[in-house]
Formats: sequence, C-alpha cells, structure tokens
Amino acid sequence: MKLQKFKERNNKQKSIIIFTIACVILITGVFLYKTFASFEVIKNEDLINGDVNDPGDIYFAFYKDNKIQKEMPTKEQGYVLDEEKSYCGVTGGNNSDIKVHVTENDMIFVSGVTTSRTKCNLYFVKGAYILGKGVPTVESGEGLYEVTHNDNDLDEKWKPTEYRYAGKSPDNHIKFNDEDWRIIGLVNVMIDESHIEQRVKIIKEESIGNFSWSGTNTRDWSESTLQQMLNGSYYNNSTGECWTGDYMKPGSSSQCDFSGNNTYPKGLKDVQNMIEKVIWNTGYFEITNPYTPEGFYLTEIKNSIGSKELRDVGLISPSDYLFAAGGEKRATCLQSAYFVNNQCYEEDYFYNEQGQWTIFSGESVNTDGSFSAKVVRGTVPSEYTGNIGGGGQVLNAWPVHPVVYLKEDIKITNGNGMKDSPWILSEINLF
Repeated sequence: MKLQKFKERNNKQKSIIIFTIACVILITGVFLYKTFASFEVIKNEDLINGDVNDPGDIYFAFYKDNKIQKEMPTKEQGYVLDEEKSYCGVTGGNNSDIKVHVTENDMIFVSGVTTSRTKCNLYFVKGAYILGKGVPTVESGEGLYEVTHNDNDLDEKWKPTEYRYAGKSPDNHIKFNDEDWRIIGLVNVMIDESHIEQRVKIIKEESIGNFSWSGTNTRDWSESTLQQMLNGSYYNNSTGECWTGDYMKPGSSSQCDFSGNNTYPKGLKDVQNMIEKVIWNTGYFEITNPYTPEGFYLTEIKNSIGSKELRDVGLISPSDYLFAAGGEKRATCLQSAYFVNNQCYEEDYFYNEQGQWTIFSGESVNTDGSFSAKVVRGTVPSEYTGNIGGGGQVLNAWPVHPVVYLKEDIKITNGNGMKDSPWILSEINLF
C-alpha cells in the first residue's frame, strides 16, 4: 500500500470562504428586507371577502404619498386609500378582477383572489372618507378640499377640520331619491343641543320651484312657511300649503302636491330612512363678523333665531356657497364673501342664473315692515351676479334647492361621482 503525505487544511482559506458566504447572506437579507419589509402576511380567513380556493398568503405594500411604508397609513393620520392607483396581482401584476377596499375603521377587504402569492400595492393619500369611500383631497382646481376653521373661535365640540367640494364642476354627483343631488361635503352638524358630529350634507341639483321664504313675514326659520312645507308635504310626498309665485315677486298661498304626479317633483318619502334629523344652524347677520366664508360660518353656528328643534330638510347656508369656490382664485375667494369683483361665482358649482334661497335670516327690517333673508344672487340684477345678498322681502319667491344630511351608515356602493355615473347609495355596507 502506497502511503501519501497528510496535508493540513488551510484554516485561513476556510475562514475567508465562511466570511464571504456570511456577507452574501447578509447583503441578500438586507435587500430582501428593503424589498419586502413593508409586506404584511395576513391569514386568508381574516382578510378575504368571498370564496377563495387555497389562495395562499396575500402580501401588502403600503405607500404614503408614493413612499413605501412599514405600517399602513390610517384615517386618524388623514390618509385614505387611492383606489384608482392601488392594484393587486400575482408577483406585483395588476389583476382587474381583484378588488380591494379600506374601510373607515382602517380594515382591508379583498375580493376576487383565486391565486396564491398575491401582492397588493396600496397607495394612500391625504383625503377623507365620504360615505365610506376614500376621496383624495386637492390643493387647487375642482374636487374635495380640506377646510380648516379657527380653533380660537369655535366651541371645543366643533371639529376644526371639514371637507367640502369646490369648483365649477367637481365629481360630487349622487343618485338620491332617483334624482341628481350633489355632495356638499363632510361637515359639522348638531345631532342634538349637546352632541355635535360630522355628516355628509347634500343638495338637490334642480330647484323644486319658486317659493317665498316666509309667506307670513317672519325671519324665524322654525316658523317660516318654507320650512313647514319642506318638512311637511315635501318630506311626506303629500299635498299641503305652500307660498309660490313668480321669480323675485311676492308669493301667494296655494296647495302644492309633491306626490310626483303633478307639477312639482316627488318628495322624500322613499328615502326618509337615509336622512338624519339635525338642528339646523340658521344664523342671522351680525355686522361684527367679516363678510368672508369663515365669518359667515361662525355667525351661522353661533347666532340662530328661533327654536332648536330636530328637522329633516333645510337649505344651504351662505358659507356652503362661499366655501365651494374653486379654481385659481380660491385663495382670494376665501377672503371675500362678495364675488362680483373677483368673479368667484364662475368657479362655484352652486351658482345658477336664477339664484336660490339660503337658510340665513336677514339683518334688518325693510321700510315697509317686512323681513329679509339671504339669497345667492343670479344674473338679475346684473351688478350683483353671484353675490350673497338680500332677497328683498321674505315674501318674495326665489328658487328652492332642498338640503339634507345623510345618516352615518349610508355608503357609496357604485359609480364614480361624475354626472353620467353618479354615486349609488345604500344602507348596507357591502364591504
């Protein structure tokens, strides 16, 4: 047998190899962490809404303002899911059959998953939940704006931040009562005298006719004939007394039928279960407040005439109209309530040529002893076009666009908010 000389192993070389392998593993681990650290594995039964045939794990990548995050941005941080940009699919691809939704409670629901190892890239942006749907806010142009009120001027029960649509033609159309209505925004409202919450406020696109603010000459909204009609015959699809007449002329007592089978449109009987009863802040003019959207807003919530009873139907406030000015001049518009000089009304979806009543009581008694209330001016007289002004006597007839607040459990289930595809509402949260 031939003997061979024993060669001692090169321990130095072994150490180098081990060190190299360790470095490769470390670098690979860092790369994978950077790539997948923001993906969260969640069990299917806790996440997926619908029947799935062994889909395996679902991974989520969270993006806030286009920057990847380890944690999901939340409603409390002022972020909502951008459903238009977010997508799911195998290995990061986009599968249009997979639908993802994030609720107001920051819960994720996914449907349509049939394949394992599905990844969802979820993009979050500044916005608000409007009827259960995350709507991004805008800084200019048309869309949903964040409106911040002065904390020092508000009771602590009133939230300083609201969300309101603005611009000439924002995508805020909804189908309500089988008619076209517009979402004003998510705003503060009194549920009772000690309970203030935020609800979605909406307005009917088309006028229901020309009516007097009060055929009996009062500036107390709780006693006005228009309030009684809106919360009586109009609300119940019935026939009742109304004070109607020609545009800008005193109305006269009549009988109006809101069953939908006559001259006037049908009332709200079919959608009463969606409407929140609230205390309407009417406001009355107080010269110490500036003539700005914020000045009117503070007057509306601090100064009201009449009893504070829960009612279903009302009108817009001057601040609703003034806060809705969008476009390039919005910053200027927020400093003035009188739109003639800067033409803010041209970029305000509330504006129409005929004008409309607001719920705001007038500041003075006319020389003939009649009261007045505020209107959004139309084109007559032309020098006051688009202005917030007196409607003359409360006896005069102006167009009326009913306004209501929606209950908290009403959700958007379909549509995109455009006029030809309005949002569809339901009491049932499908997600």
